[in-house]
Amino acid sequence: MVRLTDSQTGKSELVTTSIGRRVRVAYPSRSLRAAIIADTFRRVAGRHHLTVTVHHLPYRARVADAAGYGRYNMPLPAMGQPDGAIDLYFGEDGDEGPRARVHVLHPAAVVDAAPRRPVPHPEDPLVMRLILLSLAADEPLRADHAGYHGAADATAVLAELRARTATCAESPSAPMPAEAIGPIHAALDADLDTRAAIRLLVELARDENVAPGARFEALAHVDRFLALDLSRDVGRAES
Repeated sequence: MVRLTDSQTGKSELVTTSIGRRVRVAYPSRSLRAAIIADTFRRVAGRHHLTVTVHHLPYRARVADAAGYGRYNMPLPAMGQPDGAIDLYFGEDGDEGPRARVHVLHPAAVVDAAPRRPVPHPEDPLVMRLILLSLAADEPLRADHAGYHGAADATAVLAELRARTATCAESPSAPMPAEAIGPIHAALDADLDTRAAIRLLVELARDENVAPGARFEALAHVDRFLALDLSRDVGRAES
């Protein structure tokens, strides 16, 4: 099951449900980081056969534009307060949020740019998703007039993972390496540590000791949770 550290108590809490196996999740509207973390939780919880409903609540913090959920591989959330108790709230430091069983708060974005000057986003929206998933839990998203910090590294990592996925897909399929997948599952189940999961996934993608077909199956499996379209280039001819 998934355990998360409650920001209000500092205790690691098993995410429980208010009714059956349904988990009600909420986050502040237009907080891109909270939206992506909520979506990632939804995906990880599905592995434990939990049904997650995601709601966004009235906007408070000034964060980057999060319009166009589909481009970040997220379904449109429900609007407003859930019908029933909120089990899990993702928000930002200083935002107490609604009453919920577990609160997970991350630092607000730090934008060092001229007033009213928009921060340029990466051309591929999923680079932005990777940037946010690569942050430590206590690390703010930083940006300036040139763009979001870490964008160049995230662009390179995403391109590498997609290229390796496409190359591995050309080999016969093989069972996923349990010794490599287990720690990734464990990282996601423990405080939704996507940063560690991504690091482990990159190490696996580069591990020539693992058969290519097995690496492909592992990359595709983990991408169910990270939603980075790692199989996007499978079957595409090189230009």
